[in-house]
Amino acid sequence: MKRLFFVAGESSGDIHGSNLIRALRAARPDWSFEGLGGVLMAEAGMDLRHDLAGEAIMGFAEVVRHLLPIRRLFKDTVARLRETRPDALVLIDYPGFNLRLAAEAKKIGIPVVYYISPQVWAWKKRRIHTIARLVDLMLVIFPFEEELYRRVGVPCAYVGHPLLDHIARYAGADADKEDLVVGLLPGSREQELRRIAPVMFEVAAGIRERLPEARFVVPCVNEARAEQLRALAGGFPAELRVGGMYDLLSRARFCLVASGTATLETALFGVPMAILYKTSPMTYWIARMVVDIKHIGIVNILAKRGVVPEFIQHAATRETVLPAALDLIDGTPARMRMLDDLNAVREGLGGVGASGRAAEKIIGLLEGTSNGQAPLGAPAALPAGFGGLNHG
Repeated sequence: MKRLFFVAGESSGDIHGSNLIRALRAARPDWSFEGLGGVLMAEAGMDLRHDLAGEAIMGFAEVVRHLLPIRRLFKDTVARLRETRPDALVLIDYPGFNLRLAAEAKKIGIPVVYYISPQVWAWKKRRIHTIARLVDLMLVIFPFEEELYRRVGVPCAYVGHPLLDHIARYAGADADKEDLVVGLLPGSREQELRRIAPVMFEVAAGIRERLPEARFVVPCVNEARAEQLRALAGGFPAELRVGGMYDLLSRARFCLVASGTATLETALFGVPMAILYKTSPMTYWIARMVVDIKHIGIVNILAKRGVVPEFIQHAATRETVLPAALDLIDGTPARMRMLDDLNAVREGLGGVGASGRAAEKIIGLLEGTSNGQAPLGAPAALPAGFGGLNHG
């Protein structure tokens, strides 16, 4: 029997962690799991010590405001690791917290598995050397990431993207649906909603003026976020629903999406979109200093070009977004090109089965039956501009 300690600090990590735990339980039903995560990981069979994913703190300024409770949680978690000494620490994204925890686990002698790599190809590139010292097995979800880690000697396996598992039971988007459904996806965090949702509702009002038959659907992670969005909508007739993200994406003709995992989810359903993002002035200023990529949307990063329009910070206004939105809702050449591009992005991520492959690699590490090599063949070539990471 093995005991694993998980840490996931965001809603997407909660989703992927829950699927990984289910795959592990199916293969090793006698293993036990505890850790920090969210309600989905708890439902999958993990003893949830703290709902870190539900808090979903992000951004430089936001982290500073929550620094004391984060420090207390970190110290409590380190104490728990020292007390229980699990057979492995499984970290899911969330690098600010997780890399520090990996350093403490290394001191204790606990093997560290990292599932869903920090975006070392986007910012803080020197972190890859820290990861090389701390991580016993890196499980990556984008094909170009494997070679980055192999260059610096990190045992690494490309397992594919777990979102493909998560959405496999849903039908793809149908562009010929009779109803004109527009999705508004302003994020799941309180600070995101305050900054992004008002702009989305303004753009939606402009769409409604031109297309009065349009319906606007806003999926919410819980009732508290739904209440917040009702207040921000200011009487705009949007349909706010708790849950139902994938039900919306299977019906939507177009979406306004906050940057993040939702952009890839929307792409995998084949729904044309525009990306909007606004954050605090301090967070935006710092991000501009440290982020070293041309695009922020993962769809554009994977495509190596701007296939989806991005409206960031001061560019995220009704006047700038509305013309692009109307163009992509209509059956224009721009819409047809985007549909082709989104399909190419999906095909580039391989097939389903990422959670099972990740579980196999973890089992192999702990039972001494695997060398951590990738199960999906040779790694893809690195995107342009991603070379030289091993030089920091």
